[in-house]
Amino acid sequence: MYVLTMASENPDGTGPLTPDESPVVPAANSHAHTPAVDAPTSDVETQLTQLADDERLYSRELVEVLFHTNAIKACADYRMLQAAILLYEEREAEYLQRIDAEIGTGEHAVPDGCTDPEQLAALLTQNNQNPLARFGPDGLTTAIAELGATLCLTPGQAKKMIETGAALRYRIPRTAELLATGRIDLPRFHEVVARTDNVDDAHLTAVDTALAAAISAREPMSMTRFRTMIDATVERVDPDGAARRRDTATSRRYLRIRPHRDEPGQSRIDGQIPATAAAILDTRLEAMIADIHPDDPRTHTQQRADALTALAQGHQTLPCTCPDCATVSDTPRSDNVDDKQNPATTTVTNPVAATQSSTALAPRPMFHIVVNLSTLLGHDNNPAFLDGHGLIDADTARRLLADATRNYIHPNRVTPNNKAAYRYPIPEKLRVLVKAGELCCTFPGCTNKVATADVDHAKPFNHGNPKAGGLTERTNLRPLCRFHHRHKTFAVGWRDHQTPMGRAIFRSPGGYHFVGNAYNGRDLFPDLDEPDRPDRRIPGRLASAHSARIGQHRADTRAWRLANDPNTGDPPF
Repeated sequence: MYVLTMASENPDGTGPLTPDESPVVPAANSHAHTPAVDAPTSDVETQLTQLADDERLYSRELVEVLFHTNAIKACADYRMLQAAILLYEEREAEYLQRIDAEIGTGEHAVPDGCTDPEQLAALLTQNNQNPLARFGPDGLTTAIAELGATLCLTPGQAKKMIETGAALRYRIPRTAELLATGRIDLPRFHEVVARTDNVDDAHLTAVDTALAAAISAREPMSMTRFRTMIDATVERVDPDGAARRRDTATSRRYLRIRPHRDEPGQSRIDGQIPATAAAILDTRLEAMIADIHPDDPRTHTQQRADALTALAQGHQTLPCTCPDCATVSDTPRSDNVDDKQNPATTTVTNPVAATQSSTALAPRPMFHIVVNLSTLLGHDNNPAFLDGHGLIDADTARRLLADATRNYIHPNRVTPNNKAAYRYPIPEKLRVLVKAGELCCTFPGCTNKVATADVDHAKPFNHGNPKAGGLTERTNLRPLCRFHHRHKTFAVGWRDHQTPMGRAIFRSPGGYHFVGNAYNGRDLFPDLDEPDRPDRRIPGRLASAHSARIGQHRADTRAWRLANDPNTGDPPF
């Protein structure tokens, strides 16, 4: 599924792979409407034997297994969703037939053409009849119960599966075909379903076609890039629906706090809020823990949880619990007048002033937005990108950037001079441009934020002889989170390359090549342009020959003009 190119030999050097060893991608809808049968005992034994054989495979062969099973799993997910919606349709048809057979013709007969179960239920209710008592559960209720019993799902999970199957079959069938062929997996298909739920039916076919084309034309990408591509496609096809989708998403916000079912004494917090509100909360928590000492015994996630509690209590900062800070905070207060000169035990007599001072000294949260200047000035309504949260509409971006610190960049003016290219430190303007050209960490599959990522030299900077390569230029720089930056630097067997057009390609120890930024900020903001093109100067003796041909052509042109009519000066072409 994720392979672009692969090595032509087995890891043990025994020769090229045979066709049986290559990953198999199932054909679209290859199992549709195939009756389910029990697997023969011999097939089960064969599968168990194959599972045992996996223990003797080389790492590269295990990667082939991952590719193959991932594609088969995606095809199986497609078949399950299709079975769920077909089961619902069959139960719904049976329910309508039962109503039609029992009511028939009469005073309360069903009107011609009325096939909607909700309309039928409303009609019967108006006629003082109880549809549930007379006809039993409708098709949806029956399908939910049957699906839940079959797959051990809750009613909510079973209903969601049926709704996803309806989207697969009727709303976005072209994109669903990519799930059937293993081109995308089920989580990514769920993202497409959720992010096209608010699209108007008049634009849905165009959105489905555009998404299928965009996904098929690119290598697999991380979830952050995939979500951004979906949102950008929807905005491009249906720009007038941006306000409607924003209002619908805002109306669905909620926050729920409830006891944890598995851990006594713990509670769970879940919900959904608009991306801008989430960014404000997220950056506030990060700002509160920014100055915590490295010796603090809490993990980063524990610090965030404590910061949320402190924020709810009205505190602007989170106290550090490292041994030194804990010793200072545990120092007992003395009533001795002389001890009042000690700042650690001085009593604050003006609570209002103390609150104002604490607020003034509180860290200011920061989040990063990339937007076109034309959008900021109101000349267009192109969407902006909120780092870590995805696309936001133009009105929201302009509101958030009203009082923000701005950093203006222009691709043609950020190329460093020769001296800067031979230095390891990256100029700030160039650093901002490189991060604006991506949406997250460049390593395949990673979704870490681009604003907090390191800027890595694709070809390592040569500190001993900078002219030997690895220059500090845009074509040699890309953002990597700290984890993948260290992995790229110290891991054995991994190789990476960045093309002059900005494509970051990583080669695994098994010989597989992955594109890390199949969709990036330059796709979202075409004004960023592509990185500087490769040097088009003709080298060496070829350049001399080329110059000689140009000179000879000019001399021949002048000779022709003088020999024919020196007043016209126009050659016969």
